[in-house]
Amino acid sequence: GAYTVVAPLAAGGMADVYLGRAEDRHVAIKVLDPKRSLELDACRMFLDEARLVGMLDHANIAAVLDVDVDPRRGLHYIAMEYVHGKDLREMMIRAGHQGLSIPYEVSIAVVMQAAAGLHHAHNAIDEDGHPLHLVHRDVSLSNIMVGFDGVVKLVDFGIARSTMSNVHTMPGIVRGKASYMSPEQCMGEAVDHRTDVFALGVVLYELTTGTRCFAGKTDFEKMLAVVRGDYVAPSDLVADYPLELE
Repeated sequence: GAYTVVAPLAAGGMADVYLGRAEDRHVAIKVLDPKRSLELDACRMFLDEARLVGMLDHANIAAVLDVDVDPRRGLHYIAMEYVHGKDLREMMIRAGHQGLSIPYEVSIAVVMQAAAGLHHAHNAIDEDGHPLHLVHRDVSLSNIMVGFDGVVKLVDFGIARSTMSNVHTMPGIVRGKASYMSPEQCMGEAVDHRTDVFALGVVLYELTTGTRCFAGKTDFEKMLAVVRGDYVAPSDLVADYPLELE
C-alpha cells in the first residue's frame, strides 16, 4: 500500500510484523500470512482485530492507523503505531544475561500502565453505546511493549473476543499461551475480563521473581499447573520479597 517496508520485526503463525515507513513516520505493519489469507476464518479474525483496536483510544494500547489489502500481492495488512522499545520478555532476558533483576518499582509501574490499557479495553463500547465485552485472551510478557520513553503499550489483540467478533471460539477450544491462561481458559470455558487480570498477575509474578510462574515441559503440563494452582510462592524464591506485593 502506501508504506515502505524497512525491516522485519517479528514472525508468527498467523502473521508477520515489519517496520514500515510512511512519509516522515515509522509504523508497524502486520501482514497476514499468504496461506492463511486463503482461510475465511483467518481473514475474519485479522479484520476483527483491526476493527476492534481501531475503536480503542488509550495511551497504553498501540493504535491501529490503517487496514487494507495490498492491490499488487493481495496481502491483508494492518498498519499500527510503532513502539520504539522492547517487549517485557526481551527485557527479562537482557536483565538475566547481565545478572540483574528488574526493580519492584519498575515492574509495578509497567503493570499499572498495562492494567490501565486493559481497563479501557474491558470497558469499551461500540458506536451505539453497547458494551463490547472485550477480552484480550493473550496478555503475556511478549505482548506488553515498553517504549524507550517509558510508555507501556498493549499489543496483539489477534485472538481477542468481543461482541463484534465474526469468529467465535467453539466450546472446548483453547486459544492463548498456556503459561498465562486462567483456569477457565485452560478448560475451554467461557471467559470474561478476569482472565486478562489473571494473566497480568502472572506477568507481575514473573517480572518480580525472574521465574516462570506456571512451568512444564509441554503446554499440557503448564495448563495442568494453572488449573491446580501449582506455583511457588514469591517469598520462597526471593529473599525479603515484599509481603504486600506477594
